[in-house]
Amino acid sequence: MNDISKDKDYQEFFAGIKELAKGLMLIRERAAIEYAPIVEEFCARKHATANEVGRMLDYLFELADDERILLMYKKVCQRFVYEYPDTINYYIMEYRKEYDRESLIGIEYEYLLHEDDELFDKEHKTIKTE
Repeated sequence: MNDISKDKDYQEFFAGIKELAKGLMLIRERAAIEYAPIVEEFCARKHATANEVGRMLDYLFELADDERILLMYKKVCQRFVYEYPDTINYYIMEYRKEYDRESLIGIEYEYLLHEDDELFDKEHKTIKTE
């Protein structure tokens, strides 16, 4: 009888996970649809400030593992790379650290893969000692 209860709990848990995944897919779909014209208009502008470019990339960053959003992210980077190279370089490195870590291995920026290690070690030690 206990196995039946566990199986039912598992099925309910799995169904909840499937619903969550479906909701996330819908959010990504909606974001791609909503951001497309905004990014097009933004990139067509004659001028944007570094803060505006950074803000746009911040909006896109959280969903940049989605191919459609990544293309928009790249479009903004390509459009403003000559006007704000430092800003664009920062966002490219942030993308690589978050979504393309392997691309940093063996190059001068490999240290970026470890810049949060000290923070993690401090948090981990704090949790262990409590």
